Amino acid sequence: MYELNAPIHATRMKAVATGYCQQLERWEDGPTGRRNTGLPLLDDATNAPITIHDVMLPTGRDGRLELHGVRVIGHEVPDLEPYTEVELEDLNARVRPARNGAKGIEVSFSATAIRPAVTGGVRPARKTGGDETAAA
Repeated sequence: MYELNAPIHATRMKAVATGYCQQLERWEDGPTGRRNTGLPLLDDATNAPITIHDVMLPTGRDGRLELHGVRVIGHEVPDLEPYTEVELEDLNARVRPARNGAKGIEVSFSATAIRPAVTGGVRPARKTGGDETAAA
């Protein structure tokens, strides 16, 4: 079995929010089966709530937008207007074999933050590594 986790340079792609977001909730096993506790699901490492934001990413044929649920772990949950461009911080793609036994792969996305994109202004400077040199 294989699994690939790949960071994506999200500033080079157009991501569009649908305006829909859902906070994941914790479930517990009991004698009568699983039940929803009504409490938010928290990330083990950061103790922050986990939300899923529906975002359209250019992952389709010829760069067409496709709908994906992007998992975001953080205390801030911005109110995003439908069909507005957003920025995804530290976007990561996870590719693995389909779990349902069918042929193919599953692709899921996660990010550390989501926010409305900067429009009409100057985008923040790109982080550079120590091996890059400035052109004269």
